[in-house]
Amino acid sequence: MWKRLVFLLLVGVWLAPWPDLIPKGKRFPVGVWPAWERVKNRKDAADFATYYYATQVAFAGGDPYRTKSLSRAARKDLTRKSVHPYFYPPPFVLGMAWTQPLDLKTAYHAWFWFNQLCLLATLWIFWKWFRAGPLLLAFLGLTFTPFVDNIRMGQANLPVMMLAIVGLWHTRGLWVSAAAMCKMSPALLLGWWSGRGMFQPVIVACVGAVAFSLAALPLIGWEAQWAFYTEILPKFSNGQYHGLSVPITLPANHSIADLFNQYWPGPDKHSLDPLAKKWTSIVALGLLMLIVLVGHRRRDPLGEACIAGALVVLLVITPVYTYEHHLAMLALPLAAAGAALTQGRLQRWWWPILLVGYWWLAWPLVWLRSVQDSFPDLHWFLQESKFFGEGILLLACLAGAVRSPKAPT
Repeated sequence: MWKRLVFLLLVGVWLAPWPDLIPKGKRFPVGVWPAWERVKNRKDAADFATYYYATQVAFAGGDPYRTKSLSRAARKDLTRKSVHPYFYPPPFVLGMAWTQPLDLKTAYHAWFWFNQLCLLATLWIFWKWFRAGPLLLAFLGLTFTPFVDNIRMGQANLPVMMLAIVGLWHTRGLWVSAAAMCKMSPALLLGWWSGRGMFQPVIVACVGAVAFSLAALPLIGWEAQWAFYTEILPKFSNGQYHGLSVPITLPANHSIADLFNQYWPGPDKHSLDPLAKKWTSIVALGLLMLIVLVGHRRRDPLGEACIAGALVVLLVITPVYTYEHHLAMLALPLAAAGAALTQGRLQRWWWPILLVGYWWLAWPLVWLRSVQDSFPDLHWFLQESKFFGEGILLLACLAGAVRSPKAPT
């Protein structure tokens, strides 16, 4: 009975029009309506503007990878002076075609509510897939602040991960391919299937990627697509994201590369030193091999979700940039590790470890910075606390998988 009451309380808090929980000037909304208040009054549409104007330029016959064209379109609309570069796969503009008849503000608002639906659908999938408890899911939905940050920024991480999770749940390569053609990182999930010798969904995913790219040709021609796959995409591993002005050294970067970049600084703030790039690849490949080794045999649904969750953590921390909104993609590993904990798959001593790791992942950056100001001697440790939380989550997922029964053959 008490679980139902707590569940209803959490849902009520999520739906209620509560004021921001942080003093004015450092506000961070929790729940639907405070987040909506932030979105509905924002005129520049945050990061969503990149998707919007890339689609507008593509439908007008232009090249969405020319950042000047995007900024020119924004200035023409009198919405903002410049737009961040578009560095997503060509087929992504197909998924954003619905924005064509809408102005930027209306499309941004629609994207906000679509993201909310994707989050709810994702949590529902976790319940259907591996029976994650409603109380756990409500707790994650309310308290994991990167969900709100992702939605407020107008990012695509929640819809992308929803596609990938459906593919992992039903072992459907086409769904993972659709996710990878929105953002490239979900392609890493194919390494798990390949390690198991499950080549059919891998082949389907590869064929799907080609088909999606061909379908985008009327909007983005051969030349622009070739430039993306041969010039823009290969530079990602160096930290050069098609002219993105945000530096690798940003304190809110929670990636493997950021750690090595601190030890071996690159020639500039947007490029990795060769040694940092090398060791980032070595660590990422080593973790991938470990995950594939642990998950080489089929397990029950929760065990499968734990392996998939470990892979998701890896795909989040492997790119050079892992910002706050990217952490929204950790929904699967959080739910899987939480279910393993509450269902007794993990030993009791995991409770304090996982709770501390979750706190590090979930607390807003404004809180983190405030604690840094209060404890300057712990500045670096606190700065990297979210990365430590990612590591704890990955280990918890692996432990949950190891302690899960194998699926009947």
